[in-house]
Amino acid sequence: MEVLASPIFLLSDFGTRDHYVGQVKAVLASIAPRSPIVDISHEIQPFAIDEAAWMLEITLPLLPDNALVVAVVDPGVGTARRAIGVSQGGRHFFGPDNGVLSAVLRDGSGQPDPGCDIRELCAPHFQRSAVSRTFHGRDIFGPAAAWVASGVDFRRLGPPVTGAAILGPFCGEPDGPGRLRGRIVHIDRFGNLVTTVRAAQLFPKFAIEVAGSQITTHSHTFAEAPPGALFCHFDSSGFLAVAVNQGSAAEALGATRGDPVVVRAR
Repeated sequence: MEVLASPIFLLSDFGTRDHYVGQVKAVLASIAPRSPIVDISHEIQPFAIDEAAWMLEITLPLLPDNALVVAVVDPGVGTARRAIGVSQGGRHFFGPDNGVLSAVLRDGSGQPDPGCDIRELCAPHFQRSAVSRTFHGRDIFGPAAAWVASGVDFRRLGPPVTGAAILGPFCGEPDGPGRLRGRIVHIDRFGNLVTTVRAAQLFPKFAIEVAGSQITTHSHTFAEAPPGALFCHFDSSGFLAVAVNQGSAAEALGATRGDPVVVRAR
């Protein structure tokens, strides 16, 4: 039986309407044909670096030990921002140096992880021969991941660098006694509003304010709430979320990604 190479995971804001994802996969297949290619998501809100960083963070515990991840949300593509690769344990991550790889770069206390080997992806042998100024996912990040999946030593991709961009941890920020501030970091296809407030931070009894409404109903499952009713719950990723049973909380509240939320103890 043929043994497959390390799997390559893709995360981007490319969407699926255009040719971008298909071209990245074509490059991966030409260099590392035995590597399975897995889509985490390509529906990150355009240019939303923090949303991609959050999605990578909640996906990290599920990745196999030999995973390679290409994460591309890159509004600064073609500028002086660096293209980097990060080796951590047996896993490798590739993306722009703009914070999208924050979950890999920081340790449990939110500080830079000294166990990361960070490289600037500048070795031309491991890029496409013609590098576009606007599509580094296809021409730099994808090829780098594919070459490592094919057995190339990660250290050959470029020199070590320090000072990579790291976003702050995703959590509610204390704002006085019995009060946390956060924001909506992700709205899923059902219209559920996932916030940056972690379930572990919550008070025994609380209310959440979002988009001018206060929600005090807590449910463990969607079906516990009446159809059409607003409620909050602990999302499968471990964050506080606002939902409507068989409906869209985003539509019901007119909420958008990035809106602030306030959680108060009751």
